[in-house]
Amino acid sequence: MAQRYEGRLDSMEYKTLRYPGHADAIRLVRELGLFGLDPVDVKGTKIVPRDAFMAIVGPLLKKDPSTSPDQVALRVEVSGEKDGRDVTLRWDLLDRFDPSTGTTAMMRTTGYSLSTTAIFQATGRVAPGVGTPDEAMPAEPYIQELKKRGIDIRFSEL
Repeated sequence: MAQRYEGRLDSMEYKTLRYPGHADAIRLVRELGLFGLDPVDVKGTKIVPRDAFMAIVGPLLKKDPSTSPDQVALRVEVSGEKDGRDVTLRWDLLDRFDPSTGTTAMMRTTGYSLSTTAIFQATGRVAPGVGTPDEAMPAEPYIQELKKRGIDIRFSEL
């Protein structure tokens, strides 16, 4: 999106929040070479560091969502001029683990979004080919489809 809006925006920020220390932990794993894709020799056997790391750590990261429920919070905020006055437009989404289906918030917000996009493509509601979400997807129909699946995106003008 940065290229798409180059010269039209004063600034653009994207932030992802995880748990405290997340960035340092991931940086350490990377610096240790555990994301490496080039095989290394371990006692005469060639091993890809990333494959070994995922085989060891992957099972430890799987949590029971019913005892460790997640949530997804998303905010899009756009400030500028509209009809000759300064405004800020805001879209907020807050989703949580659904105990009735056992579906995590991350599963819901990514899976429902992708399946909605696939349905729009299959039914001709979006043009074929590759495009960024903001240019390819019609915003309001997309938001309404997500709402049908329990993903509520709230709009406000400040």
